[in-house]
Amino acid sequence: MMDGGALQRDLDARLRAEGIFNKVKDVIRSHCAESSKEFDGFEVNETAAMTSILTYIRDQASRGLNPTSLKAPMRRDLVVYIDGGKAFVDNLLDQDPQEVKVGFDTSPTFNGGGDREGTFELTMQLGGHRVRTQRVRATVEPDFGGECYRFPLQSGAESMPSIDSLLDLRLPLHIRLVKREKHGGNPTLIACQEFEWRKVLVHGKLQVSIPLKGVGNLKGPAGLLEIRLEIRPLRLPAIKESVEEKGEEGKMGIMLPVFVPETSVEKQIEHEQRVEAGVLRRFFAYAKAWWREYSQVRPSHRHRLVRLFARSSDGSQGFVTTFLNPIQAPRMLDSSLHAARFVTLIPKIPEISLVGAGIDAGAWRGSQTHMALRGGTQSDKALLLTSLLLGFGLDAYVCIGIRNRDDRGKNKTEKDIQPPEAMVVITRVTRATVCIWEPVTGRRGQLDAKSGWTPITQASSNWSCPLESVHCVFNHQQLYANLQPIDKCDACNWDLGDQTKWKAFSQEAIQVLPRFPGVVLLPYSGDRLEQEAKLEMNLKELVAQHRKDELKVDTIWSDSLAYMLTPALAAYEAERCTKTTYGNPEFQQAIKRNIPVGHVFKAVPFCFNHRNPRRMFTAFLGLQGKSVSKGTGFPSAVDILKSKGDSIRFALRVRVFKYPEDICAVWAILAVKYRDVD
Repeated sequence: MMDGGALQRDLDARLRAEGIFNKVKDVIRSHCAESSKEFDGFEVNETAAMTSILTYIRDQASRGLNPTSLKAPMRRDLVVYIDGGKAFVDNLLDQDPQEVKVGFDTSPTFNGGGDREGTFELTMQLGGHRVRTQRVRATVEPDFGGECYRFPLQSGAESMPSIDSLLDLRLPLHIRLVKREKHGGNPTLIACQEFEWRKVLVHGKLQVSIPLKGVGNLKGPAGLLEIRLEIRPLRLPAIKESVEEKGEEGKMGIMLPVFVPETSVEKQIEHEQRVEAGVLRRFFAYAKAWWREYSQVRPSHRHRLVRLFARSSDGSQGFVTTFLNPIQAPRMLDSSLHAARFVTLIPKIPEISLVGAGIDAGAWRGSQTHMALRGGTQSDKALLLTSLLLGFGLDAYVCIGIRNRDDRGKNKTEKDIQPPEAMVVITRVTRATVCIWEPVTGRRGQLDAKSGWTPITQASSNWSCPLESVHCVFNHQQLYANLQPIDKCDACNWDLGDQTKWKAFSQEAIQVLPRFPGVVLLPYSGDRLEQEAKLEMNLKELVAQHRKDELKVDTIWSDSLAYMLTPALAAYEAERCTKTTYGNPEFQQAIKRNIPVGHVFKAVPFCFNHRNPRRMFTAFLGLQGKSVSKGTGFPSAVDILKSKGDSIRFALRVRVFKYPEDICAVWAILAVKYRDVD
């Protein structure tokens, strides 16, 4: 039998080996820092310290973890608490004076809202981590409820990075504030801001009100965002100077530890700004000389759309290549074709979605703003698709030129007429052949000087090339301007390495430029099965009510017929993604086998990029869908809704296909079977 002394020594050795002593010391040090007491053994508030220790152990146990097997963390985090906002005065006119209570809007509908004033939604990104807050009511003082988010700082290191080493980490906190209106419509970008968080390194904690920079014609801040910052984990420095934080009147201040001198933080930031200013000054001089050389080759070059700089949504100017960054979406997008499908599903919104009027029509939002709005123009879609294709390893470029005349205004209303400038995406197949991707529709085709234009899919066989002429191409590393005397697309030589055909911009000059940040895509957050069931229920109610009001008849639903329609919806989405079909013979066999002789079967599918049942039903009534029928031609949804006969049964199936950023493809198919007695 082991004596008491041996047992104590064995227990002590095991606790030290498993790191439990160090964890206890960390908890006590953290408590001392918060209570401003010196750490000297256990001369602290024993109840509070032991409560912290027990809470830690209890939390690990609730997560299914063994506290004795945990390793010390190898990273530090920036913890951000969002307390609320102030002085968003643009919402004064919208606010109901009788309603001052602030609450959350958890509606999953993309164009949702539901509150009288609309809703605010905040997105933040630091390095490779991005978050989106809950929607809150858009008031003068929005309350984000103290939401807390952690941003990793130098994660994956073999050892814990020191506080001093974080001073060299130049990763601003990017903030976007978006407003979504109560009745849907286009979302509005309220503010863009880059926040320098490294001031928190001085004391390890910081409370600040950030003036959010307005966009468009909105001069001055759009409002103030109140946040608190902390660095975790954080140990008290062994020997550091302390400063006294002033307390309230009549109360003593608090001695705060100093981890990094404030002067060191200021000097580091000033040094980075001086270096960047020098880089930009030299770059502008080179770009000016480069353009002079290009424009003097031929007089016509001065009028070509060789775009070197673009204005972003926050008003800053940047070289066009800096708007691109390879974007990867692991476990969210399976291929480049799925990436193209994702981009086409993003709603297209006009430039007016930026606050204010008279905005530069050529402004590019950038990928972070594009995803914060979850909507963009053709230019925004071209930039995003190029970044995604680069992430999949393709040799992708943004291509700027003149739009094909057939695509500008033929058979279109005045508001749908396209401007002559066009931005599409190209991927190089060979030196002489490129694949052109239309970012709005997702259509593709190959082009080379010998074979000309060849649509890739049979469904697009009548689709002409979207470009009439080509003026420049660029990606995140390169920019080429077309030197060929004839800029027509069908006669273009696509060998970018031929210096007699294309004038290249210096890659060395591009590499040293500061870049607009790429976006970290967020996964789909909703419950797909729940959303499908809810949409089916809502649409069935609308269909039944419509038939009751118009025809004075009841509507009977068949679940078995609805289930048989499911394969068709999966095949339709696969066709939109990969341009290939499957399962049609099996689907036709199932329908023929389960529709009795003498009965009529009609079905029409629709595809949407939203989850609003009323908008879907409006489309049912007003649009012709792609039809699947047996014996009765090609019906519309209205034909199906008006159907009458013996043993009539209706069926409705909805499928939600998930993509990043809560973007979705919603397929709905409405069907009916009955015995025709007329």
